[in-house]
Amino acid sequence: MTHRFDEVDRTFAEVAAQEHVPGIAYGVVVDGELVHAGGVGTLVAGRDEPPDAASVFRIASMTKSFTGAAVMLLREEGSLRLDEPVTTYAPELAGWRGPTADSPPITVRHLLSMDSGLPTDDPWADRHIDATREEMDALFAAGSAFAWPPGIAFEYSNLGWGLIGRIVENIAGTPVQRIVEERLLRPLDMASTAWSRDTLPGGVRIAEGYRWQDETFVPEDEPLGDGQIAPMGGIWSTVEDLSKWVAFFLDAFPPRDEPDDGPLARAARREMQQLRRVDEVTSVALRRGGAERVLARGYGIGLAVTHDVRLGTMVGHSGGFPGFGSHMRWLPDRGLGLVALGNVTYAPMSTACLEAIERLADADALPPRRRVTPAPELTRAAAKVRGLLESWDDAEAAALFADNVFLDESRDRRKAAATALRHRLGALEPFGEIDAETPLRGTFTLGSGRARVEVMLDAAVPPRVQTCDITVDPPVITDPAHLTAAAGTAYVAARPSGSLAELFESVQTQVRERLGGESALSPRAHVTFKAFGSAPHPVDEAGAAAIADVARAWAEVTPPLTLTAEALEVMDEEQVPYIRLRASDELRRATDDLRERTGDAGLPPAESDRWGGDAWIFHLSLAYPSAVPADRWSALGDWIRGIDPGGASSVVKAADLLWFDGGPERWIGRYAFDG
Repeated sequence: MTHRFDEVDRTFAEVAAQEHVPGIAYGVVVDGELVHAGGVGTLVAGRDEPPDAASVFRIASMTKSFTGAAVMLLREEGSLRLDEPVTTYAPELAGWRGPTADSPPITVRHLLSMDSGLPTDDPWADRHIDATREEMDALFAAGSAFAWPPGIAFEYSNLGWGLIGRIVENIAGTPVQRIVEERLLRPLDMASTAWSRDTLPGGVRIAEGYRWQDETFVPEDEPLGDGQIAPMGGIWSTVEDLSKWVAFFLDAFPPRDEPDDGPLARAARREMQQLRRVDEVTSVALRRGGAERVLARGYGIGLAVTHDVRLGTMVGHSGGFPGFGSHMRWLPDRGLGLVALGNVTYAPMSTACLEAIERLADADALPPRRRVTPAPELTRAAAKVRGLLESWDDAEAAALFADNVFLDESRDRRKAAATALRHRLGALEPFGEIDAETPLRGTFTLGSGRARVEVMLDAAVPPRVQTCDITVDPPVITDPAHLTAAAGTAYVAARPSGSLAELFESVQTQVRERLGGESALSPRAHVTFKAFGSAPHPVDEAGAAAIADVARAWAEVTPPLTLTAEALEVMDEEQVPYIRLRASDELRRATDDLRERTGDAGLPPAESDRWGGDAWIFHLSLAYPSAVPADRWSALGDWIRGIDPGGASSVVKAADLLWFDGGPERWIGRYAFDG
């Protein structure tokens, strides 16, 4: 990972200024370590007291993750069951009834996952965190209103977490606060974390809380102390300590065999981070002016969970109290987390953390996703599949595959597909590592990534292969007439990705409609760097091998090349609609070098060589139609020239050598750019 912490620093500085936050302390956790921390503003308005990772803030509802962990400790010991009615552990709630006659009893899990049906109560709870036991007894005796029957809808209830505190105290004979202190904070060495400002260690620097009112910072009232509702939001802490808490949850992944030293089992920590109750599935813009994305958001056990199409799974919790706003967020499959603490009422630290992660993603500076480890059985099965594809053996196939495989597709067809694959790709090596989706299902590549093979095992002991699906990069030409015309030619070409490939696919779809379903298309975008061969000078097998040697040597000294769309055009004489690429200096230098090398090697020239390097138009052909009526062709040209490519681009990191010998495209090799 390239640590782009300047983006993180810039994000929190902007949020402090734009959202009127006196001070923010923040930190970045990677692979269990606080790798970067900073602070902006001040702990006390009007003074020069910059916050840092050791500064103490109230973290409000982030506390629920600690209380939830304490509940899981009791569950591990067998003292508590999550699906038990709460009245089993708190008989003082015996009089509570849901809003309908068919409402089920409230369970411990309902309270933990925010689907008890109790109404959202943030404003009320913020001002009653110090409630006494007698006050809570009176509240329990009076009963509660319900927004929903238990178990059917997300509803964020702080009172529910006060009830959790009472349940724990009844079971353990001691307040949940003490369990958190003794069994979680101390083992994790979170020495600057406490339930009351008065019990923080001496010498720590504590943030004062404010609200932004009438264009100035107004001190909030003296923070309320510890009490019966504090299990929902009473803790004070620091970025340093909370980085240990975030690391503690990140360490739960992946599941593994190594010692599990706690203080809470990895399985329990993973369970807390699973989406148990969905709040909403919605399309929202996560940043100002940004594109909308589909999210699924909800709650686990004391932790919020979001599934995002760009960033993947995110886990964490916000906190908001009079005078304070806080947030922690982490990406379990990347081992990265952020913590941010601010000292203004409901400081938008969730927005700030998310924007910091988005900017890291923009800069390609997020850690890579953690790979799923394939089971040994999957590794062995993949090796046997590779062997079959290289040299088919009916007996080996019968032993490897489950009985459904040859019912789904016959043995003869699978054998013929393996032969065709070898013909098209030549050597199947090198093989890629298994990209496991689950320990028993994964994909590996053949021929430098040109083909992908998905293998899925069944539930037998030992497991057998129940799925073996092969996909190959689409050829650049599929139309039979054009394949015949291409016989004896070869091309060094590259396949763009990213926004340039998206532009190609979008425009090609519309080109096809405007040409009345014309079939002579290039199935996938490709840009040709150099063509070889013609009817008078065809490329044979020896010639293809010679071109491969030149292409390999050329790629070794060529850096990755940036392709940028400049305009959309049509070649009237050849009737080819295309995306014209910018002829950048780097692109010209690279292709000039390739032309010089092929000339020195005496390789077969192509018809296109008559244009010379300076006249060559770098392009992506959208289709190779023939005999298009003049009026339709003219209309297509008028339309396509009016399209703004919007700067669509792609960085290509390798080139392919393709050879046509009268039949389907033959792939000779893929050569990575190393220069």
